[in-house]
Amino acid sequence: MTSVRALLAALLGFAALPAGGGTPHDPTLARGEHIARLVCSACHVVAKDQEFAPLLVKPAPSFYEIANRPETSAQSLEHFIKSTHWDLNTIPMTMPNPMLERDETSAVARYIVSLRTH
Repeated sequence: MTSVRALLAALLGFAALPAGGGTPHDPTLARGEHIARLVCSACHVVAKDQEFAPLLVKPAPSFYEIANRPETSAQSLEHFIKSTHWDLNTIPMTMPNPMLERDETSAVARYIVSLRTH
């Protein structure tokens, strides 16, 4: 059964299983993780097994840190992702606009919240 799941994950092009095996992720969480690895990993640690370290000398907070903040919710993350963007006048710089569609923003927010450990 595990080999069937691994084959399915390979064919779909993303990890469809949680790190410890078991049941597949919610498709929205898997999509959020996939988008985060493509778009957000240049500045954040988005997964423990991400292929490359963030490019920033001082990386932005990891998704694990963000997920475990008491005030973090999917709604607060969606608002932040959609509205907190830097411009040429903003010092210190904040997050650049990731230019995600509404459903992509929601998927990334849900993925981040799924990383909460406490």
